[in-house]
Amino acid sequence: MNPSKLQISFSEYFVLQIMIFGGTSFFLYPYFIIQATHESYWMIIVIWMLLGMLGAWLYSCMLALEPGKDAFTICKHQFGMMGSLLFIVPLLWFVGSSIVLMIRAHGEMISMTMLHTTPQWFLSGVVFVSAFLASGGLISIVRTAGVFIIVSIPLSIALTLLGLSDIQIQLGKPWLPNNGDFLQQASFYGSSYVWTGFIYFAVTGAYTNKPKQLWKSYGIATVFFFPIIFGAVYFPILTFGPELTRSLTFPYITKMDSISHYWLVIENLTAVFVSVSMLYVILAMALMIHCFVVGMRTLFPKFKENLLYIITGVLTYGMALIIPSWNWIEQVVIWATPLRLYVVFVIPAAILIKYRIQKGKKHQP
Repeated sequence: MNPSKLQISFSEYFVLQIMIFGGTSFFLYPYFIIQATHESYWMIIVIWMLLGMLGAWLYSCMLALEPGKDAFTICKHQFGMMGSLLFIVPLLWFVGSSIVLMIRAHGEMISMTMLHTTPQWFLSGVVFVSAFLASGGLISIVRTAGVFIIVSIPLSIALTLLGLSDIQIQLGKPWLPNNGDFLQQASFYGSSYVWTGFIYFAVTGAYTNKPKQLWKSYGIATVFFFPIIFGAVYFPILTFGPELTRSLTFPYITKMDSISHYWLVIENLTAVFVSVSMLYVILAMALMIHCFVVGMRTLFPKFKENLLYIITGVLTYGMALIIPSWNWIEQVVIWATPLRLYVVFVIPAAILIKYRIQKGKKHQP
């Protein structure tokens, strides 16, 4: 399909961003926030949320420079093939590593909570479902997201409301004082990964007539999903207390497992939560894989698209299997912070600055 003949609406961008949030918010994020500070956890959430909106705005402005083009093509046009390597390669590395970590994190979560004896080589196979979906193009991903969200969002909201069970507000104190101790914690910077979902929309400039408005769909999705993220962080703290929560690998899943009401038809809420997470993960990885393949075709235009989808699926699957442990995943997310901030802020800012300089020279007599 020719992207120029296809358009994705504002609401469809919103749905895609919701799926990205759902696919990234429940694995490591609560753990990172709780490890980062002993007070005012909400401040960390809000800080990165606002910085995420800034990054989304920068990317929207970058896509608006050449409407109908994706971010990889814009990088290539602005800096040439050699210069663009400073931007496209880090962006591809970030997207590719995100796919690998999500595959393994998803598999580890299922293995630790439900299917204790199921091997990782089987659980990681979900990437091939995402790769198959991604091979149909962005429109296929959008249509599938429209179906998945009908199931996932109501269940996510229901689980969030059920999370209000047995909470004690005083366990979240202090709410306002904060000495900024989190600025010295690596987990604070590692928690930024949740708010970078707009990066995977770098390929969507070809599917909208108003790329400069894309950040608004991200902003609305952020506000919409914020209560769910807030609950994922705070509900375990308000139930078990900060100290006990800090020792848990999956605080939110442990909270779900602790909920018990006589009127609940479904006893195992953990299974419901993991199943909903799987829907989010499949869509999120499909968008990531599509973004990765588009970037690769920018560097290697002669490569066949379908072959790249197969290669991406196989390579990410193989790399996910060689990850040694869950602790290794945590460390890699933290180590990747400089690259993440470079991709989020430096790449779009550099392109915008270069464009303004070139534009200024053209207007000079």
